[in-house]
Amino acid sequence: MVKPILLMILMLILAFLFFLLVIFGEDPLMDSYVSTGPNITLDVWRESFRYWAQIGIAITTLAALIWFVLGQWFFNMNSWFRANKKRTVWLGLFLVAALAVVPGIVLTPTAQEWGRLAWAFYILNNLSLFYLATALFSPSSFKYVPWLSLRLRYW
Repeated sequence: MVKPILLMILMLILAFLFFLLVIFGEDPLMDSYVSTGPNITLDVWRESFRYWAQIGIAITTLAALIWFVLGQWFFNMNSWFRANKKRTVWLGLFLVAALAVVPGIVLTPTAQEWGRLAWAFYILNNLSLFYLATALFSPSSFKYVPWLSLRLRYW
């Protein structure tokens, strides 16, 4: 019972690192590249960026935790022939993480220059967080369901 809780805590620590990346890495980068128009100040725009990036990370973390809970306590691995059905569930949750960028893309105010850099960060944050969280910290019976996780995970 200790290992599943530890893996979920490690998922949450990874998500926290992504939160810190948004605040201390991406936000200052936006400050140096993005220029806004006369209708919005750069500080308000950056606040909006941080808010939607953090919402996307929270939704993605929830999707990764749902994958973990399903794999640990609800799915059973009786046959390798049914493993692709589990990958379909994983892909569905990956799609949830991908769709979590839509509110940020739609609701972040437009900027005059480099505003779409926020879109790239939204996508990169969500997809890489979901992939890393599930590839590194999935339950042991489903640790190889995420593509290429065999290359990342040896334990």
